[in-house]
Order: sequence, then structure tokens, then C-alpha cells
Amino acid sequence: MFHAVVFIISWILWILFADKKRWRELFPVALFASFLGCLTDNIMHYYTLWHYQNGHPLLISLIDDFGVYIVVTYLFIQWLPKKRTFRSMFGYWFIWTGMAISLELIYNATNHLIYHQWWNSWWSYLADWLLYWMFYEYHKIFNLKKLSE
Repeated sequence: MFHAVVFIISWILWILFADKKRWRELFPVALFASFLGCLTDNIMHYYTLWHYQNGHPLLISLIDDFGVYIVVTYLFIQWLPKKRTFRSMFGYWFIWTGMAISLELIYNATNHLIYHQWWNSWWSYLADWLLYWMFYEYHKIFNLKKLSE
């Protein structure tokens, strides 16, 4: 139930805040995030660093991969600062990674996510920085806004 509520909230946020006119530009990077989520979930079946509890693992993975990951990435790219100086981008990344790790800490505190082996919230936070950088670079490289103009 917890994961379904997070899925519904994420898509409500998309409906309320997404710039739907830019979907051709923004959705490819959101789908890339979903793909990485699916890939990671499959790897975790063989080398478990974390797992989700309190529900069917496949359903929970699909809810995250096609809900939270898509919506968060879409909004992250949509709201990139116009002026992309080191300072503005660092602050922007800090806010988004802070929100991402906060959500993960809620999952962990409510026992919906369990860490294994050497993985912990600090590694997740580092991974969030890397992921947001990858999404930003993906968007810069495959900027479809230029193609649609």
C-alpha cells in the first residue's frame, strides 16, 4: 500500500507541475531514468545491496520504475536553472539529491527498504549525485527541444 500511495502522489505531482508542452524534450530522459531503475532492480536479484519489503518485489519495482523515477527525473530536468553556473547547479543538485535521499530514508525508516552488505544511505546519496549528473548530461546530449524547433 505504501508504494502505491507514493506512485499515486508522484503522478499527481506530475499532473500539477509538469510542463506538458515540453514532453518530447523531457520524456526521453525520464524513460532513461526508468530504464536505469529497471536495470538496477534486475541486478539486485543477483547481488543484493538493498531490497523492498511489504509487498510483491516485482510490483514494487515497477511502481518505482514507472512512477517515482519518471516523475522526479522529468521535473528535475524541467526546472533546471536558466543560468547554469557551478554555484547554481551545485545548489540545484543539492536540493534534488536531498529530496531523493529523504524519500529513501522514509522508505528505510518505515521498513519498506532494507540495506544489505556494505550499502547504506551514504552510498545511496552518492549514487543520487551520480544519477542526477547522468540525467543532466543525457538531456544536454540528446536535447530534443532543439530538434523540435
